[in-house]
Amino acid sequence: MRHFLDRQRFHTFTARDQISRALVIATTAATFVCSTGIAQAQSGKLGTYAGTINVSGTEPGPKVNYVASIKISLPVSERDGSSISAEFLSGEAPNATVLISQWDISHKEKSADSGGQFNSYTCSLAAPAEIPMTPTGVLNVDLKTKKHTLSITLLSTKDLAFNCVHSRSGAYKKKQGVILYIGTGAPGMQDAAPQPFSDPARLNAKYTLLPSAATNGRGPIIQEWDLRLTK
Repeated sequence: MRHFLDRQRFHTFTARDQISRALVIATTAATFVCSTGIAQAQSGKLGTYAGTINVSGTEPGPKVNYVASIKISLPVSERDGSSISAEFLSGEAPNATVLISQWDISHKEKSADSGGQFNSYTCSLAAPAEIPMTPTGVLNVDLKTKKHTLSITLLSTKDLAFNCVHSRSGAYKKKQGVILYIGTGAPGMQDAAPQPFSDPARLNAKYTLLPSAATNGRGPIIQEWDLRLTK
């Protein structure tokens, strides 16, 4: 079983950032995926885990509170008598369809400006939005221990519209992309909390990733997924 070492920071980003972040993920993960696994994942001949993931959480710097519902399909790349794995770089799995129902951003400067004011701003979604997001990551299903691990990073391919207010300049609007992380541990450490299953054809779990040194104080990330294997 391989592990994706996702070094992404869990925060909002601009459209230009999105491209560079996707390249970093793809370059890092490429060292762990053989060409045979890629071909099998793209063909879908070994099956696909498809279903829903609901996630909510918080992030610092700037502070973000978010709620999202994800519809996703993960093509299986390797399969034998002991394990099933779905490993995918950006573009190897179909785009997920993600309903972002909340994405509230707030920030206050730690130092005063020249006028002695501590500037701050808040932003919220102009409206809930359903957007495509590109998944990168790995799902490992251990048939012997009957446990599975998951690590998925989702990058939006479309910017979201926000209504914002700055403490000094007032109301303004902006658009930006978002990033989501789902997993059984911090990126690259998904083996920290394997989740049990009774049937490998259906993986469902509720798991909360709590803040720790490994997540740089991010979280908690509250997750619930239901993935079914189709052949």
